[in-house]
Amino acid sequence: MFNEFNINKKDKIYLIAILIFSAILVGYYINFNNAIGISCSDVYVYLLNALYYTGTNVHSIDNIFLSPVVCFLTSLFFRAGFVDKLAIYVVTGFFAIIGNIGFYLLLKKFFNEELSLTGTILYSSFSLYLIWLANGTLDIPATGVIIWIALFTMIAVRENPKYYQYLIPLMVIGLYTRYTVILTLPAFFLFYVLENGFKIKPEDWKYIKRGIIIATIIAITVFLRVYGMGNGQFEAGSQIANGVKGTNGELTDPAYNPDISYYLTNFPNFISNSHTIFESNPVLEYPTPLSFAVFALLFIGIGFWLYDNKLKAEKRDVIPVILILIGIISFTRVTSVATTLLILIAFYLIGKNSEHKNELFMLIWILANAIFFSYHIIKVNRYILPIVPPFIFFILLAINTIPEHININKNVIPIVLIALFAIQAFAFTATVEPTNKYLATEEISNYIIDSNPDYENMTIGVYNIRPYSWWIGPNTIILHADAPGEIDQSNVSYYISQSRIDNLKNFTEVKNSGGLHLYENNNF
Repeated sequence: MFNEFNINKKDKIYLIAILIFSAILVGYYINFNNAIGISCSDVYVYLLNALYYTGTNVHSIDNIFLSPVVCFLTSLFFRAGFVDKLAIYVVTGFFAIIGNIGFYLLLKKFFNEELSLTGTILYSSFSLYLIWLANGTLDIPATGVIIWIALFTMIAVRENPKYYQYLIPLMVIGLYTRYTVILTLPAFFLFYVLENGFKIKPEDWKYIKRGIIIATIIAITVFLRVYGMGNGQFEAGSQIANGVKGTNGELTDPAYNPDISYYLTNFPNFISNSHTIFESNPVLEYPTPLSFAVFALLFIGIGFWLYDNKLKAEKRDVIPVILILIGIISFTRVTSVATTLLILIAFYLIGKNSEHKNELFMLIWILANAIFFSYHIIKVNRYILPIVPPFIFFILLAINTIPEHININKNVIPIVLIALFAIQAFAFTATVEPTNKYLATEEISNYIIDSNPDYENMTIGVYNIRPYSWWIGPNTIILHADAPGEIDQSNVSYYISQSRIDNLKNFTEVKNSGGLHLYENNNF
């Protein structure tokens, strides 16, 4: 099975180096995230889902459809007796390591060993990657699976059709890791069509059928399990549909952001930044000279590449250009699917007789995700992580072209980039502004637990059900701080608030930490 990876002696050395580098990096960031606390409330949902897979349901019925893969793997640690947030850090960190190895093997399909190593170090050392590394979120695991899907696609289409039987089930696993993996799948289908046309080759069909059968078994098995645990609910479809229409979110959502240029204007910060703060989500600020140097290399190298390939417009390009223009004009005026479909058709018409299918494949990989997430009114920087691998492909394409036009040793730029980004990988934590607001949820919860041996029999009012369902249990209910009368009339023993409440009559503040305020009921 592994012959198609074409691993030579130098590859083995580099893969071992990547494995060691990635493992140390993941361990370093697990420790960092453990000190910070859980900074993304979604992680509490995944932890509670994992707990549900062990048989304990704590407010998880409505959300059990989210990431069955990561949640189930985390539950294995729970079953072994390790019921801790570190379990999901380890699981998502493992996906990061596997993703890095896969990315090196994928890059080897296009570049030499040194450039492939360079690309892998860049990918695993971008600021955007580091801030979300091994912290329980799904974006790096999902991107890792996408990378392996891309690798298997390359092998199945160009080298060995047997890989279809692994590729198609892997697509299903990717969807169950994070449903937005579906956004990248059109790029893989386009690549197949560009290489083979719309007819499936007879030698491919046997393995495609086998892959479909295996994938269907996996898909149905997981769906039935999750559907049953959700009491007949499975909200993944409606969630994606709302995202396609750009309506999945509210003005009150802290990530609400209608600015379609958000990801584009912030991308320099995603490469390398000098200041990171935690607001509702981590914010990367002030791009470093390293970020601008990467863009300079990209623009110079791609400029040379365009010059070398002397791409000229022909009559047959009129229709694709018109479709692209319609796509641009229609962007935000119709659904993101319509825009993406227009771009896909245009790229097919351009690429079916082109020598640059690799570049078109990587470009549509970027655009399919960028169009959807830019159109989506809820924006979090981690959502755009899937475009980082193809973006790095173009960086390497640029670096590979520059020595052909400028008298410089071809290894100088890769060596410098590897050194600088390897340093950034570990120095990045110094850019993060210290905060204790995420550990405060643990501290407040532990205060209640330590002060009340019978806390499980109490009802605890909270401003956010997610973290306290994990730390305290199912005896938590939501009460809003802007309705003090409702809090006073409630029968909760404690109320945890994100803000100070001065006009409560039946409650007294007994503790505050990291911006959180704990009020105890005077009548209990």
